[in-house]
Amino acid sequence: MSKGRSYPGWQIFILLLVLGGIIGGWIGDATQSLWPTAKLWASSRSVGIPNFSLDLGVIDFSFGLMMHLNLFTIIGFIAAYVVFKRL
Repeated sequence: MSKGRSYPGWQIFILLLVLGGIIGGWIGDATQSLWPTAKLWASSRSVGIPNFSLDLGVIDFSFGLMMHLNLFTIIGFIAAYVVFKRL
């Protein structure tokens, strides 16, 4: 029997990362609109796979994943990780 600490599942971890990224993105957008000189901190970069479609006549597949990252989004990811470790 292990007496080590058990953490919540990976589903909670993914949920926290998504929420941390969304909240961080909102903070970045708010910072950019309220404080225009902080444009460097709140500017975002797009990372991911652009939309890809495959039409086979009978069925159409579409796939794509884009993340718009800024400094506050990364801070949100880190905060979500810290919260997960404290659960």
